[in-house]
Amino acid sequence: MNLHKATGIRHLCDSAYVLSFERNNVAFVPGQHLNVGLPGEEERPYSLYNGIDDEQLEILVKEVLNGNISTKLKLIQPGDLIAVDKPHGDFTIEDERKKLLPFWFISPGTGISPFHSFVKSYPDLNYQIIHGIRFGHESYERQIYSAGNYLSCTSRDNKGDFNGRVTEYIKTVEADLTAYYYVCGNYGMIDQVYDLLISKGIRKNQIKTEGYF
Repeated sequence: MNLHKATGIRHLCDSAYVLSFERNNVAFVPGQHLNVGLPGEEERPYSLYNGIDDEQLEILVKEVLNGNISTKLKLIQPGDLIAVDKPHGDFTIEDERKKLLPFWFISPGTGISPFHSFVKSYPDLNYQIIHGIRFGHESYERQIYSAGNYLSCTSRDNKGDFNGRVTEYIKTVEADLTAYYYVCGNYGMIDQVYDLLISKGIRKNQIKTEGYF
């Protein structure tokens, strides 16, 4: 683990924030994740949230009640040291696919993090984000996405673009048989989305998944 200085925190809502820290010449591929924690303490994996050319590294963190890591990282002040592992993982977009295919990015909550990195890193990407959240105000920084390319599915209010869970939305739409599907989030949601896509005629090799919990 290497030590990086924290540079700031952006609070997106009561339960989610973006932690920024020095890049220190770290190279990564959008879609990769790294382990982050306090020095000498437990760490956990977070997908990189920033674009590939940004000067700082960023992670999107969901604060978990009584969580050992997320609650401590929320108290970080600029200049504090955090422990950061090297980026790894293959939840990435191959070069030959970037301009050839439309992409569907599907996630609940902070699972949107790698998709934020994709969009910031690849400005010519043809994409549609389907984001499952509880409340409309949890549409984390949706203003960075092109108009019409982001759709929120809210399960606890009617202030999203669709009232219901991601899986309920996918049941209502016709899948694009030419698209490539990236699904990031908890394993239960991934399994449901995977089965729905297969039932709609999407081939297994058109689906890529990243499960965290």
